[in-house]
Amino acid sequence: MERRTIALVIVLVVTVVLLGVVAVMVFRAPGSQETKPQAPRVITVVDFSNRTVEVPVNASRVVAIGPGVLRLVAYLGALDKIVGVEDAEKSWSPLGRDYAMAYGDVFKNLQVIGPGGPRNPPNPELLRSVKPDIVLMSRVYVDVYDPDRLSQEVGAPVVVIDYGVAGYLNVTEFKRAITLLGRILGREARAQELAKYIDGVVDDLAQRVRVAKVAPSVYVGAVSYKGAQPFTGTQGMFPPLQLLKTRSIVDELGKKGFVNVDFEYILKKNPEYIFIDLNNLQTVLDDYKKDSAKYCALGAFKEGRVYALLPFNYYHTNVATALVDAYFMGKVLYPEQFKDVDPAKKADEIYRVFLGKPLYEEFVRGFGRGFGPLSDLFKC
Repeated sequence: MERRTIALVIVLVVTVVLLGVVAVMVFRAPGSQETKPQAPRVITVVDFSNRTVEVPVNASRVVAIGPGVLRLVAYLGALDKIVGVEDAEKSWSPLGRDYAMAYGDVFKNLQVIGPGGPRNPPNPELLRSVKPDIVLMSRVYVDVYDPDRLSQEVGAPVVVIDYGVAGYLNVTEFKRAITLLGRILGREARAQELAKYIDGVVDDLAQRVRVAKVAPSVYVGAVSYKGAQPFTGTQGMFPPLQLLKTRSIVDELGKKGFVNVDFEYILKKNPEYIFIDLNNLQTVLDDYKKDSAKYCALGAFKEGRVYALLPFNYYHTNVATALVDAYFMGKVLYPEQFKDVDPAKKADEIYRVFLGKPLYEEFVRGFGRGFGPLSDLFKC
């Protein structure tokens, strides 16, 4: 009896084991193998604050905060990933911010994630509410909010982005920024396309002026910078002129950045050509009406060589517009070398490459005029 009992137990055990094997075979697909759950795929990047950050691949929920960052996302054609925008993008006039002129309607339907502006700190609570996969943060904000702290508070990696000093065009830094963002946002081919295009533009401008025999004397007045600026508000190393290898009369002062010069200095230098930023044209007109004599003492005003420029410094450098201005200035200063260039058509070519839309006529409608002489307003 004991032997029979033992035999029955063995049979039962074998049967249970076999049934378990069959069950596993039934519930597993033929040919499948047991695999461990895969961790989300990430890539490691080094940002513009020299921080090493892990970011998810194929992130679909992205926010961009601080001056210039959303512009770069727009240039890369990745606005479909943006899930919230700063209040500044909704409340400020888009005129002069190329990406906002092109896609401001898109921003209207997105949730507000903070105040925006160069000096306002990010809002972790509002950022967290849109559940971003990645926060792209302007390096300007590093001075007012620690990115590692923000990452912990929002629960998402924060990548610091920059493309040079606001109001200037650093092509090397711009290409570095879009290359990094292209990798993060899955737009690497687009980043390469933009880098190649801007290299072509820079080379084209340099080649044209290389054969010019004489560099003209130039002054750029009322340059956009932190609100309304007078005629005497200018900029050393003005970016479009730098692209044309041409100096402004203020460059000899050795100051890079936004500076105010005495009117007497402009009178002394008496530049052949003067350009005025359309963003501050009314400020200049108001001053002209008060004392037209001092303006008419300048040869450029007397002889009709005063021209309008599109503003390109608005919530960081509008790269496309800076390139557009360079072609117009080249057309005025070096007519023989730029005789094949139609500034309006060239502008829309550049805007189409960067933003997929022509924008020149929007500038004209917004400011009431575009590129061209201002002799109808300043009569001497």
